[in-house]
Order: sequence, then C-alpha cells, then structure tokens
Amino acid sequence: MKPLFALVLLSSALLAQTFRSTTTLVRAEALVEENGHVVTGLQSEDFTVLDEGHPQAIANFASESGSIRLVLLLDASGSMQPAARQLTQTGLAAMSVLHPDDAVALMTFDKKATLRVPLTADRNAVIAGVAKISGKPLGGGTDMYRSLSDAAKYLGAGATAPNVVLILTDNAARADTTEASVLHDLWAASVSVDAMVVSSGPLWDEKISQSLSGTKLQDVRRIANQTGGVVQQTAEVEGALRAMLERSRTRYTLFFRQPEAAAGTMRHLKVVLSDAGRAKHPGAVVRSRTAYYAQ
Repeated sequence: MKPLFALVLLSSALLAQTFRSTTTLVRAEALVEENGHVVTGLQSEDFTVLDEGHPQAIANFASESGSIRLVLLLDASGSMQPAARQLTQTGLAAMSVLHPDDAVALMTFDKKATLRVPLTADRNAVIAGVAKISGKPLGGGTDMYRSLSDAAKYLGAGATAPNVVLILTDNAARADTTEASVLHDLWAASVSVDAMVVSSGPLWDEKISQSLSGTKLQDVRRIANQTGGVVQQTAEVEGALRAMLERSRTRYTLFFRQPEAAAGTMRHLKVVLSDAGRAKHPGAVVRSRTAYYAQ
C-alpha cells in the first residue's frame, strides 16, 4: 500500500503544479499621488487589490516600471498646431526621462488615428515625425474616443510591458463613438490613458448635456479616470510632457490570480492602499483601471 499511497501523493502534487502553472495572472498598474506628488517606495503589503469587491492575494509586485510601451497620440485639429510646434522644439528634451528600452510610437488623430511612427526606441524619429506634421495645416473632425480605441488596438493585449497612451488634445471633440466602446478596448489591452489638455479655457462641465445637435461630447477626463490615468491642463508643452512621462514610469505593477469562475467576463477592479499603506500616506490617491476582461 505504501507505493500506491506515494503514487497518489505524487499525482496530487503534479495536478496542483499544473493548476498553478495554468492559472491566469492579471496585471494592474497603480499610480499613487499625495498632495500633487507621486508617492514612491511602497511595497506589496501597502496595497489591496479588489476583484468584484473581494480582496485578492498579490502574487507578484514591482515598485517601478521596467520598460513601457507608449503611444504619443496627437490631436490633429487646427487649434493644436501651436502645441505641435512646441512639441517639435522641446519634445526631445522632455523625452529624456524615458529609459533606453522604452518603445514610443507616434499617432495623430482627427476622425480616426493614423500611425506616423511605429514603436521604436529612436526618440529622434518620433520628434522628426512631429516636425513633419507641424509643418502642415491641421484640421478636420475629431473623434477622440475612436482614436483612443485605435491606439489600444495597436498596442494590443498580452504585452509584458505596461501599455500607456499619452494623448495631447484640446478636449474639444464631438462624435458618435461611445464611451463604453473605447473603455472596452482600453481595458482589454490594459492601457492607461494619460492626457495633456492643451487649453487655457475651462473644460467641459460634467453637468453639461452629453449631446449637442445629436452629436455626443467626448471628455478625455472620464476615460483617464477609468484607466488609471492622469489629466493635466496646460498651455506649456515641454514641462508638462516631462512630468507626464515621469508619472508613466513610476506606476506600481501588481499581479493577482484570476478567479476560477471569472473566465469570459468583465470584472470590476479596484486598487487601494491597505491599512499599512494608508497609515504611511493618509491623503494619498490611487489611480488604476476600474475593470478588466477575464481570459
């Protein structure tokens, strides 16, 4: 009986090992800010991950980004031409905060996104692409949500490095693409949307009706809030771009095991500070995506 007992134990161990190796890990990025400053130095025990409101054990943790995959998405409406010129003149200096193995792509958008420079580590190629755009008249309709979807699909799901879209826009977009459709694509590709709103005027008030002559107003702030991104309104591109890129590189990465019954469903996700983390930073705000699609 002893050999048989040993065989049963071995079989159980192999099954457990197989289960662990095939368990899907879900990745969540979290940006922590307090009083306008990014919080660094936190550890895994400082966070709690909630899947459908239920705490999940953190299986893996990284306190800073390794390489990132970044799409620089530039609004091609006419009002953005001065910002494009600023980006040409100062963008290379601002991008010096990126690491050598970070990959950056350039896309512009009006009614849809157009890839100008594919993902590359060559910063000069990206700035040359911006310069080529800024020398031509910009204009046309603006569908910001569809363009964010295009950028998410370009980055794709399953990448080992975090996906980030940094959009430069005046946030004056009206189109029929829905907020729900763009969030689906961004959540599916695990994309964080950061936004530089290049405008000196007031942004759309949340209380304003979401339709105007049958065309819906689009607001990048709502998208950023639900993907763990940051929005900064600025008229000065270089300093804002540098700060936004630094934020993109200081997100925490947390992995947890997808619940067994979750496959094929959309799951609500929330990353918060644990009691230990809140004791260290009582006024901190945690930004992370609010949903994911289980595999």
